[in-house]
Amino acid sequence: MAFSDEPDEDGRKRRRVRGRSDPSESPWPRQDQPLSWAMLPPEQGSEEPLEAEETPSPSTHATRPTPAPSEGAAEDWRSRYQYLLAEFDNYRRRVQRDTDAAVSSARGNVLLKVIGLHEGIEHALEALPSDAKALRDGLSLVLRNMDTLLRDEGVEPVASEGARFQPDLHEAVGQAPSGPRAPEGTVATVVQQGYRGRSGLLRPAKVLVASGPPPPPSKGEKGVA
Repeated sequence: MAFSDEPDEDGRKRRRVRGRSDPSESPWPRQDQPLSWAMLPPEQGSEEPLEAEETPSPSTHATRPTPAPSEGAAEDWRSRYQYLLAEFDNYRRRVQRDTDAAVSSARGNVLLKVIGLHEGIEHALEALPSDAKALRDGLSLVLRNMDTLLRDEGVEPVASEGARFQPDLHEAVGQAPSGPRAPEGTVATVVQQGYRGRSGLLRPAKVLVASGPPPPPSKGEKGVA
C-alpha cells in the first residue's frame, strides 16, 4: 500500500491512498468474495492449533518386578533382628534393675531417718523424770507407732548379746572379756544397734567382741562359792 500527494481542485495537496496494482496481492477478500479462514493473513490463519500433550497413563508403564532377596541377605537381616531384640531385652532389664536400686536406696534413707528419730525418743524417755507421766505416755505411743511402721517395712535388728559375731552385719569397735553369756568370738556388748530391711543392710551394728578367757572370779565370789 502506497501514499501519494495530488493537488485537488482548490490547489491544495491531499494525501490519498493508492492501492496495489494487482488486486490479487491484497490479503483481504473482495466484496464479492466470501470470508474464510483460508484467506486470512499467514500470521493469523496459518497457525495450527496446539494439540494437547498426551499424558501417559500408569498402565502404559511396565512395572519392573522387585528382585527377591538372596538367602544370604535374608539370613543377615534375621541375625540383625535377633541381635536387636537381645540388646533391647538387656536394656529393659538394666533399666528395671537401676530403677529398683534407686527406689530401695531412697526407701532405706527414709527408714534410717525414722530409726534415728526412734532412738532419739528412746533416749528422751530414759532421761525423763518419774513424775512426767503424761509426756512419757505420749512418747511411748509415738514409739509404738514407729515400731509398727518399721516392722511393716521389714526392718529388724541385727545384733544381740551372746550372738555370733558376723563381719557383714557387725562393726567391731572394741573388745571385751568373754563370759558365760558371751563366749569368745561373740557379741559381748551392743554399743549401737544395727538394722536391715528387705533390700539389705541399712546400718551395721557397733559392738564389742568377746575375746580371751573369762576373768578370774574375785575373792568375794570365791567365799560365796
